[in-house]
Amino acid sequence: MGALKTVLKLMFVLVVAASIAGVVTLVKRPRDAGPVSFDEWPDVPRNPDSE
Repeated sequence: MGALKTVLKLMFVLVVAASIAGVVTLVKRPRDAGPVSFDEWPDVPRNPDSE
């Protein structure tokens, strides 16, 4: 029974750590300046090696 409690405590700590990491990631993510328009994308030459 003690091993089960240890595993449950470890899982709880991992869930809390993952939640904190997710919040930190959302806060640190840079805000988009605006919607990206396909018309504004630069022309990229075709890659002959991809064919």
